[in-house]
Amino acid sequence: MRKLNSQETLLLMITLGLVLCFIVYKLVIRPMQEGASDIDDRIKIASHQILKARQIVAQKSSVEAQYQHLVNLIGVANADSEEALMPAIIAKIEAAARDSNIHIGNIQPQKSIVQKEARFLTVELEVDGQWLDLVQFFNSLQQEPNFYFINELNLEKYSYTTNALRSRIIISRMYLVTP
Repeated sequence: MRKLNSQETLLLMITLGLVLCFIVYKLVIRPMQEGASDIDDRIKIASHQILKARQIVAQKSSVEAQYQHLVNLIGVANADSEEALMPAIIAKIEAAARDSNIHIGNIQPQKSIVQKEARFLTVELEVDGQWLDLVQFFNSLQQEPNFYFINELNLEKYSYTTNALRSRIIISRMYLVTP
């Protein structure tokens, strides 16, 4: 192999320098830049989460006030209070029936349904009355202070001589579960 002249040596050095620069850029500088941008993205996401958390903490008093309003409006129940709450629920249903001129034929408490934050006390009842009286009764069950959910409703005309209707209805009342 012959010895390279000075121009060829200079050209070889420049080429090796460029190849070395390219390798350093691909293997060192570019991964560092990508890592830095990834870290910047993580910092932006974390700062956004912190900002949201601060906003939630700032709203703590209003959220607590709304929760307390719901507790006062809906009520709180635990496992021990179901036996105490059911007679009150039945009494409210009977009072609404009296106000609406409805006759309750049968009333049966059902098994309560417990979800994560709420307990639903369920009652099945059979009522007789005129159409408008039934509508008034259903409306009074759903309005304040009762807040009953109508889960199931069956209407049937049981007498051909009168306009009386018989209804089988399953209603439930939600209570918040104490933590």
